[in-house]
Amino acid sequence: MFRHVAVALLILVAGQSIAHASDVNRVYVVSDFKAPELERFAATELAGQFRRLFQNVEVVATNKVPAAAKQIVFIGSPATNPAIKQAVGSKWPKVSDQGIVLKSVQASGAHALVVGGDTPEATLWAVYELGQRFGVRYMLREDIFPLEKQPLKLSGFDVTLEPQLRTRTWRTINDFCIGPESWGLGDHKKFLGQLAKLKYNDLMLSIYPWQPFVDYEFGGVKKQTATQWFGDRFRVDGDTVGKKAFGGAKVFENPDFAGKTGHDELTAVGIKHARGIIAEARKLGMTVGISISPLEFPREFQAALPGSQVATGLNQLTILPGAKQGPNDKRLKQAVKAKIRAYLQTYPGIEKLYLTLPEFPEWDQHAQPAWKQLSAQRDLGDVTLDQLIATARDRKLIASGKRGEQALKGNVVALAFLNNLFKDESLLTRADGGRVELVVTGVDPALFPLLDRVLPAGAATLHFIDYTARRVAEHKELLALVPAKIVRSQLILTLADDNVGILPQSSLGSLGTLMDELKTLGWDGFSTRYWIPAELDSSVHFLAQSAWHADLTPKDSYFDLWETITDNKSATQRMWLGEQHLQQATALIDKNDIGFTFPVKGMLMKHYRADKLPDWWQEANDHYTQMMIELYRVNGSIDPRATKITFYYAKRGEYVLTYLAAVKATREAAIAKKNGDTEKTIEHLETAVEAMYDTITTVADVATDQSDRGLIAVLNEFAYRPLLAEFEKLLDAE
Repeated sequence: MFRHVAVALLILVAGQSIAHASDVNRVYVVSDFKAPELERFAATELAGQFRRLFQNVEVVATNKVPAAAKQIVFIGSPATNPAIKQAVGSKWPKVSDQGIVLKSVQASGAHALVVGGDTPEATLWAVYELGQRFGVRYMLREDIFPLEKQPLKLSGFDVTLEPQLRTRTWRTINDFCIGPESWGLGDHKKFLGQLAKLKYNDLMLSIYPWQPFVDYEFGGVKKQTATQWFGDRFRVDGDTVGKKAFGGAKVFENPDFAGKTGHDELTAVGIKHARGIIAEARKLGMTVGISISPLEFPREFQAALPGSQVATGLNQLTILPGAKQGPNDKRLKQAVKAKIRAYLQTYPGIEKLYLTLPEFPEWDQHAQPAWKQLSAQRDLGDVTLDQLIATARDRKLIASGKRGEQALKGNVVALAFLNNLFKDESLLTRADGGRVELVVTGVDPALFPLLDRVLPAGAATLHFIDYTARRVAEHKELLALVPAKIVRSQLILTLADDNVGILPQSSLGSLGTLMDELKTLGWDGFSTRYWIPAELDSSVHFLAQSAWHADLTPKDSYFDLWETITDNKSATQRMWLGEQHLQQATALIDKNDIGFTFPVKGMLMKHYRADKLPDWWQEANDHYTQMMIELYRVNGSIDPRATKITFYYAKRGEYVLTYLAAVKATREAAIAKKNGDTEKTIEHLETAVEAMYDTITTVADVATDQSDRGLIAVLNEFAYRPLLAEFEKLLDAE
């Protein structure tokens, strides 16, 4: 992506006559030809933005200030750009490695603006911050510039900006075809480019044991499982509704993996794919980590780990340690080491290794001896395991009661294992001699007060407290229990939860509460969690801005984004009303049936049971209806720049209504069937089939990316086809 930088910077070379004194509408973007590549890319980005922003301005990229120049933008810092050192001298502000500088100066009689920071990354962010202040808004799919060009003004800037949260992590790959696991490398590159503009500075590749992104061998067993989206297959030919979105393909696939079969071929492509994502992130100045579940293995390794047990999970693809394998089991330790080394060898140079404690720990048989082991290694005070179990059982999180006890016990055993494992300090040493940072993910909240004493030495943490941002915000007091000033800590912020499902979601208000807490308590940052990126622009923009501004509210951020884009305050107010309805609909599903549209087998037909229709279904339907109405209302009155995205949102609001209608009719069919009314059962099923057909065609009408296409595939496989099969079965019987 940087190959054009050298061309741009060599347009004008030292010693050439560059401009006449009368060329007052020419602006020179000056960076040093010896500057880091990312800094030179920043200069190219600024030049491109200026050409789109300003009227009657010729933008020239150069590495030398012409004598006759009247308007100059310096890129970089005094350490990387001698022209800045000459222009600013001792007035360069003191900033951190992430600090942004936008400073107007006079340079040899010219109006000049310094855009930079003490690192190439900060300089790139400074360019995008300047674009933001000139009216550019960075969306997940595109940049939206002001409709009309404006006069260039370089004076009046005296900005020094430091982040409130230093680590702003974006999670990718994940595990469902509605998410980035289905994106090709080209999709990832485009998305990463937009994230860089929003100043996200860290990327986490979330990889599962059954995926084709690593190869290793242990105990005479070679990894053979290489699949995607839990091994499910999505046919998109024949009777597939909305198949026009797939361009004639027979099966929905990640385009990079299309037509590939077998472990070796899939894994080779997977490694190339993941390395490409990592390389692109690094080009944009991001640090990169890989997240794995160290204690989970594909099922073929059961032969090498006697006593292991099949893990609870979709399609039962993995194994976990069993009752005979305690935290000091030598063979298990060797297997985990082999797995970790395989990832570090496959992806050399990554900065972080996230080790996720299993979501459903089934290793609680060893909790008491593991607690004694941890107590012997660290001073845990008077805290007992029984006290922690009581805390886990009595809390109001999803993991409470028996599940909370199991989670806590499993954590204790896993932490004892990790403390034992990382006594071998060489395990985290890279081939180049550098050290990978260990980040432990998913420590049980009951252990928060002891965090600095139960983690392996030097480990950081990434916390997953509950599935949705609303649930975490309701228990925000737990965040204060984390010793964030001792242990570097990040919080997983769920933007859209897979359990809430495939419907449009927003938790913007709860994200505001959590960001305030993180900043107040001195946490290091956050990591995102999502699948379908569709409605996430507002949330992603808020996190990006809130990470740099202490008192920003979700509403202020929303208006900053949409009022700028729509150029219509009243329209933005209507959109804000729609956003609030979306948040209320999301909360209703979260509170009443968190697995309502979980994208797996039985997604729709689980509602085919003769229970009373819940009252909240209609309430959620009303909120989604109002969201859709507000979006359609504004679509004809706003700046043309915004109509494409608001229409996309509105159509997604429309498909929700037909999906909910299908759910309702499916339930009514089950009730009629229980009452022995076959005619009514068939009638309701026919209504459900038609509503689901309309749902899919509505999504297909505006499908723009792989997540949209993945959604169409899921709706066909897990909703439309089983519904149609039941309808046809009853018709045949009748």
